[in-house]
Amino acid sequence: MKNLFGILLSLLLITACRNEPSNLDKMLFILDYYKNVNNYPYFSMDKRSFDVDSILDKLDLSIFQSKQRIAIQFIPDSFLDSICTDEQLIDLVYDKNHSSAVKVTAFASLVSRGYDGLEKMVLDNYKDTATLTVWDYDYGVREHVGSIFLRYANIARNRGYISVQDSLMNDSLALFTPDIPIYDFLREKLREMPPIDDAHYNRIRELYIKEPCEELLMALARYKKTNDLEFIAAELENFNLKEPHIESALSAIAVWPHPFFKKKLEKLRDAIIAGKLGNSPREVNRFIEAVMAYDYSWAHQFLDTSLALESKAPKKKYQALIVDAFHHCYGIKIPMDLIKKYPSKQCNCLYHDKPLP
Repeated sequence: MKNLFGILLSLLLITACRNEPSNLDKMLFILDYYKNVNNYPYFSMDKRSFDVDSILDKLDLSIFQSKQRIAIQFIPDSFLDSICTDEQLIDLVYDKNHSSAVKVTAFASLVSRGYDGLEKMVLDNYKDTATLTVWDYDYGVREHVGSIFLRYANIARNRGYISVQDSLMNDSLALFTPDIPIYDFLREKLREMPPIDDAHYNRIRELYIKEPCEELLMALARYKKTNDLEFIAAELENFNLKEPHIESALSAIAVWPHPFFKKKLEKLRDAIIAGKLGNSPREVNRFIEAVMAYDYSWAHQFLDTSLALESKAPKKKYQALIVDAFHHCYGIKIPMDLIKKYPSKQCNCLYHDKPLP
């Protein structure tokens, strides 16, 4: 009898060992294996396109041991949302046995469901400085996990799942918490952040001195404090290092068009015409935006003079031109008479029904 019981137990154990992994096991394996995520806003589109259970049922994890494993990376992260309950997703956000990709994907799924405990999860995870590759279709960038949590929480705020008060607190946490990087989420916020108070100004200035970047300089410029003029001027004159220094300065001038920079813009204009900035159209585009931030009469005269000088100067191969950038400007008021006076060979049909002669 004991022998029979032992045989039955052995058979049960063998059968258990041969059980196929569940669809959840497969998804967790894939997320842990690749350690990257798809960007949250595209999850809903994925769910409309696939029969999740059917695909995962047929998935054989053994191909990860073969040369065919590359095919598996096209399994969308949103499949996790399709096969998990709220309780399972909550557990996965805090499960340290899995990669950060699992944590982020589970949180994104809870955002899509409007879970009412999102803010606590943000507070528990915004200091996480691990990095993941975040994919928008075929384009991927590295981002800190804490930044992803804050960014997805901002989406939740826009959908009414997180209060405005909590969202503002999250922004302040990202700004004032020491020993965390300047997250991508914070950079996005700083690009449009209005002046708030002296505490915010002092913190932004402190961070800029420690780690200069375009977004911090733009936020600093909005306070319009004269002791920060030299920060912008130093970046504007940094011809040798070029981007991102000149771009940062020009973006700051666009939000604070101080007379102090007019002569320096002339110097930069001359460098552009001489081809010293090479073929970087972004710097020249931002040059136009910075000039047009000044009063219209000065900007008009400055551009007229600049375009006249450029039209007479010899051109280098692949040189970025002021006239091309001028014709490409969108979203700002530009002098239409100058568009006609100085046509661009690259885009002379942009503002006219017929090509200019």
